[in-house]
Amino acid sequence: MKGDMKDTKPPSEKELTLTKMAVVAASFAFGVDDHDIMKVPRGHERITKARQTVYWLLRKTGMTYPRIGAAMGKDHVSAIHGFKNIENILELGIKDGYSTCINNAFTHFKEFYGPHREKEKERMKERMEDVL
Repeated sequence: MKGDMKDTKPPSEKELTLTKMAVVAASFAFGVDDHDIMKVPRGHERITKARQTVYWLLRKTGMTYPRIGAAMGKDHVSAIHGFKNIENILELGIKDGYSTCINNAFTHFKEFYGPHREKEKERMKERMEDVL
């Protein structure tokens, strides 16, 4: 087990912001309530796929599995399983209706994430100018 799998720090503000963006993007794409993505237990396939898509989106930003788990209120194993499940759907081209939802979630997430990254770059630039 890698050392980062034992990361138990609470999620940072940045991680929570990315998580909110991913949850909203998945809720739009899958047509489910964003609160359900965070709270509804297993057994609701559409909500489960939406949640797994959130794991996948967050992993694509570079977040580690433990950080994804912390931000989602789950463990890192759930994040790993969900990420791999979505990767398999996309790689195998499974046409179960979810691949379209996943791609739509990715599109929505990019719409949120792009401006967020630009603002983040500006804040970093301002901090650097303050230091100098």
